[in-house]
Amino acid sequence: MKYRIDRVEVPRYPVLKVTFDDGLSGEFDLSDLLAEGPLYAPLQDPAVFRTVTVAEGGRRFGWLLGEEGREIDFCPDTARIAVETKLVEDMATAHRARRSAAE
Repeated sequence: MKYRIDRVEVPRYPVLKVTFDDGLSGEFDLSDLLAEGPLYAPLQDPAVFRTVTVAEGGRRFGWLLGEEGREIDFCPDTARIAVETKLVEDMATAHRARRSAAE
């Protein structure tokens, strides 16, 4: 695991703002995951979703981290891929919007 999480915030449900120790920051939308069955069922409650925390050392983040067997956690690499993918997609969308009709 190469990346570490510096902090995680909840700007709106069900989206996280993840900031990595190298300063990269972006959104990690969990909408699709929350619809995938019982594992993520506790996170369908926005109050529970807002309790997201970063584990010591930034090597994982999630919910119920102190409750062995009940924790819902992610590694930094999973979040990094999601954040970088969204950033690239947003840049591509902005570029297409700036192109002239003649191109």
